[in-house]
Amino acid sequence: MTFTYRALLAAGTVTALLVSGCTRDVAGTAVTASAGEDACATVDAPLADIPTINPREPQLRIPVPSGWERNSMMDSRVIRYAIVAENLRTRGFATNAVVTLESARGTNETPTQIFDQNRNNLVEIMGASDMSVEANTTCGFPSETTRYTAPKMGLAPERPVIMHAVVAEADPTWLATLTIQTTEPDDPQFRRDAQQIVDGFQLVLPAT
Repeated sequence: MTFTYRALLAAGTVTALLVSGCTRDVAGTAVTASAGEDACATVDAPLADIPTINPREPQLRIPVPSGWERNSMMDSRVIRYAIVAENLRTRGFATNAVVTLESARGTNETPTQIFDQNRNNLVEIMGASDMSVEANTTCGFPSETTRYTAPKMGLAPERPVIMHAVVAEADPTWLATLTIQTTEPDDPQFRRDAQQIVDGFQLVLPAT
């Protein structure tokens, strides 16, 4: 299965775009979690629904803290949503969060194997280093939060990255990733906002 490869390349493409300053901000729609989604964590920041391409896809939602703005320039079948905190821009790099979604039919891989592949790709494709991993759950689904250092990429400097991955075993199996990148990891606003974005990220399968 190779869909994690495409997700990593997609996140890297958005990084290259945002660091160049060629961005377009549009307003997102803040919503609250629907009833019956008790397995999802709640946070103070408002949630934005991430548009689906077809009704079989899971509904993804991302917290949007104050000061973060929607950027839709690179939206695609893999890149589903991006938000940017321009007030945390330093050295030409705007702090950003990017959501990707991919599916794979007929896979026999377990969530653990998918997470392992995802982390291996971070090292082999993205050149990640200083990696640490925390296993958790998101809306009742297996997830993990990986923190690592990304190398310099074009105009983007070396920077710390948080990648939160969620696997939902269904037909097909879904992999959602939330990647947050910054050059201001010690900024109190970033620490607070990043925690809310990761903790409050949602993946909910459609009713069958």
